[in-house]
Amino acid sequence: MPGGVRGSVRMVAPKTTLHVEILGQILVRRGASLLELGPMKQRAVFAVLALHPGQIVSIDALLDAVWGEHAPTSARHLVHTYVARLRQVLEPEQPPRQRAHVIESAPPGYRLMIDGGQVDVTRFGHLVGQARTHLDAGESARAMDLLGEAVRMWRDPMLTELNTLLHSPHEIEALRRGWLEAALVYVTTGLDHGQAPTVLPTAERLAEAEPLHEEVQARYLAVLDQTGQRAVAVERFGDIRARLNYELGIDPGPALAATYRELLVGGEHQQPVRAAPSVDAARPPWRGLGPGLGDLVQRDTDLDSLLRILSEVRLVTVTGPPGCGKSALALHGAARVRDAFVGGVAVADLSDTVDRAQLIGRLLEPFDAPPGTDDVPAVLGDQEILVILDNVEHLVDACATLADRIARACRYVSMIVTSREPLGLPYETVLRLGPLPVPDAPVSTPWDNAAVELFARRAAQVQPGFRIGPENVEPVAAICRGLDGLPLALEMAAASLATDSLDAVVQKLDDPLHKIRPPRRGRPAHHRSLLTAFERSVACLSTAERWVFQRLAKLPRDFGPREAARVCGPKPAADLDVSTVLSRLVDKSLLLVTHGPGGTRYRMLRIVHLLAADLLATEPNLPLPLQA
Repeated sequence: MPGGVRGSVRMVAPKTTLHVEILGQILVRRGASLLELGPMKQRAVFAVLALHPGQIVSIDALLDAVWGEHAPTSARHLVHTYVARLRQVLEPEQPPRQRAHVIESAPPGYRLMIDGGQVDVTRFGHLVGQARTHLDAGESARAMDLLGEAVRMWRDPMLTELNTLLHSPHEIEALRRGWLEAALVYVTTGLDHGQAPTVLPTAERLAEAEPLHEEVQARYLAVLDQTGQRAVAVERFGDIRARLNYELGIDPGPALAATYRELLVGGEHQQPVRAAPSVDAARPPWRGLGPGLGDLVQRDTDLDSLLRILSEVRLVTVTGPPGCGKSALALHGAARVRDAFVGGVAVADLSDTVDRAQLIGRLLEPFDAPPGTDDVPAVLGDQEILVILDNVEHLVDACATLADRIARACRYVSMIVTSREPLGLPYETVLRLGPLPVPDAPVSTPWDNAAVELFARRAAQVQPGFRIGPENVEPVAAICRGLDGLPLALEMAAASLATDSLDAVVQKLDDPLHKIRPPRRGRPAHHRSLLTAFERSVACLSTAERWVFQRLAKLPRDFGPREAARVCGPKPAADLDVSTVLSRLVDKSLLLVTHGPGGTRYRMLRIVHLLAADLLATEPNLPLPLQA
């Protein structure tokens, strides 16, 4: 837009804090709420202003970007109309003539009056600049942290919506080049410092977005090699070579060919993985347990679902069986939307709390509240904060009461709760998280399976150089199936490779609850072994639920309500309704339920079935419950 954008000016902060996302679908958030930007041309006008926050964009520049050479005669009038409508969306609380705090009239055009830090594309550039400074200073670990944060901000490297809305190919291409260069530096730095598992998702996105870019493809092959997927890398090289020849009429260049030769030679490149440094203190605060290290494995769909729900409601509870990754999903989701909350994120890990007082104390601890304070709404006030109440299944009633108080008194606070059962509040949205998919037998393409990928990554951390190949794919697949694809169980099994062979781990599948117990530090106490993780669920059962649950061990893992009623024998008490108890076990993530043409069916994970059998063997004389 030559001559269309003028220099930056003094910023006036709007009364409401907005967060603008351009690097994907164009979104505007106020707290956790998404604002509706209207029809395409109106969205296009906003996008142009957002690409230049704090700068005057002339009417001519807007016309050129939105319509190109085919602007209608009414285009200038339409721009004014679109701006008026956008002002109504962005400042609904203001009278019409006073809606100028966010989009200001500034002859010869308009200016978006928000700080560049509130726009993801500006923050991206700032993070990349910081990362390059740290790289120049030899501080690669800090640079990796910043580059990883920057490249993950790009939800759509192709900028599909911007391309659809705007007639600014040069500007959009410059943005895409910025992502390409930053992502390439990130992947290369990761390879140089033994962090191939960390950069694998970015390398995959790069390779998909730039199929004919030889340097990108060479880095991707190297990452595949270092993450135990050499056979996949070799096969992919053949595909790349064929595509280069077909589309460009050329053979692979020296760099790509050299990478292929290294694959064939089979050189080792593994290096110790470095711990991620602390996050940038200039961002909204993160209170409590940190957002976690590394990437989620094959949870993109679940993460997108969590963020979509969080954009529409203020309370979402992530439920699922023990060890399925509820906490990791919540923390990664919070890290993604952290900048949408001026007050930041507050995480309360409640796994070891025992009552309401400790629950409140743990939540308020990072806020430096005076000792004995129990008025949570008074401390949170009108701040825009995302609160995470993590691991609350043992305090569901107390947590539900607290969440209800916060939701009713603190209108700008949003909450993510992780629990093995929902809170039961009327306005709560429940996201049910299941295990990772496991490979069928026999295994054909194990590297396309989520459970196998997670196991391979974790195994490489304790056995550098561990790779999936024809010689070990079947035992790895057996481990994934035997552990139900539960991330916690897979990570423990992989950690066992520090002292056990792969075959020895397979042999432990006959009793994983007691035999898979690798040393684990820095974890919640109930996640240090499979037995403690699953016993926690049993501890949350009522007498009636425990009595029915252990008798389900007598059934196959897939059963119907009639079989369940039969195995419980003649009605043990006048008020005990087995179907009601089964529903409660579903709520507590110990049973999975499906409703189909054949009626209702229940299914138990293998580990859960073993747990029920263990209980039945150790508690054969559990008294009959008097009521459900």
